[in-house]
Amino acid sequence: MTKKVKVFLGGFINYTNAQNLNCLALAKHLDKEKFTVYTLELFSGNLESQQNKIKGVHIFNCFKPYRISGYLGFLWGIWHCDVAYLPKGEHWKFNRFILKFLGKKSFSTIEGIFDDTACLSIVKIFGSNQNFIDSKKYFTRLYSITCFMNQFNFEKLQIKTEERALYLGVDNINQYKPKTNFNFGKIIMIGNDLVRKGVFDYLDIAESFKNIEFLLAGSGNGKIDINAEIKKRNLTNVNYLGMVTSTQRNELLKDCSLHILPSRSEGFPKVTLETAAAGVPSIVYGDYGAEEWITHGENGWVVNTAEDIKTLISELKNKPEELERISKNTVNLATSFDWKVKIKDWEEEIIKIYKD
Repeated sequence: MTKKVKVFLGGFINYTNAQNLNCLALAKHLDKEKFTVYTLELFSGNLESQQNKIKGVHIFNCFKPYRISGYLGFLWGIWHCDVAYLPKGEHWKFNRFILKFLGKKSFSTIEGIFDDTACLSIVKIFGSNQNFIDSKKYFTRLYSITCFMNQFNFEKLQIKTEERALYLGVDNINQYKPKTNFNFGKIIMIGNDLVRKGVFDYLDIAESFKNIEFLLAGSGNGKIDINAEIKKRNLTNVNYLGMVTSTQRNELLKDCSLHILPSRSEGFPKVTLETAAAGVPSIVYGDYGAEEWITHGENGWVVNTAEDIKTLISELKNKPEELERISKNTVNLATSFDWKVKIKDWEEEIIKIYKD
């Protein structure tokens, strides 16, 4: 029998965060005939514990105080693994030392474009761009999650990643039900940190279509009082819902015709795939390379300005047949990014790293 590869997924799979949720998806979908998985949970996690629920997955619970158990958890995972996946920056100096001391192989992913705004955040967290670059140099392999990201970040910060992108997947595609009624309905925007996601553009667009209901789901992260902004603009056609669960989101999408994500700085916004799975196409800006998965006018739209979005809405609200065609295509888009499909790429790369 072929030896199973032991993989450590360095995220807290019971706590909401993009990298943590990716680790949870990997823990679920990696083929347990080929891999034994080690990962972490946090004592203060806001998601259901996966202890003893996923066959072939071993979990270390980081207890209180985390300043001690965090180090123990990463040491435990690296000690047991053949290959460590460390997508997060925490404890990176400690992890670098342990990986080198134990002679373990590792990889990580870059999951955003480092434009000027992102570089400011890097400096706040790491002290300098160079410290961040150093935190990514010690891995056996480093991947971007889109090809555009690979090129952009190399030109901006000289961060070199593998030529092959490791795309993220979408979980539970089969829970979505594609649209069957193509009369023009509501428009929705979904996201956290709504200021960065372009909420002001979204509200400007809503002002131009007072006869259409605009839904807004997510958090302002304390940067803006959304309800106060809506009231100031007298936008009676905008309904702010706050944070929503995945179940609530799926219910909302049943009545929506379009999803708008007017963000200028993204990595790979999986929300465009989650809405696509429900047959709701997205209109997005092209600054972060969305053309890599969205084909303009076929399974969504990639535009440059808020005025472009207004023009599209004006055209589409009178063309239900066009929405029907594109809605069907969006479901195919989402299916192509099902974790059950994308996990094969991750498995191939992990085995390649293990055999190097």
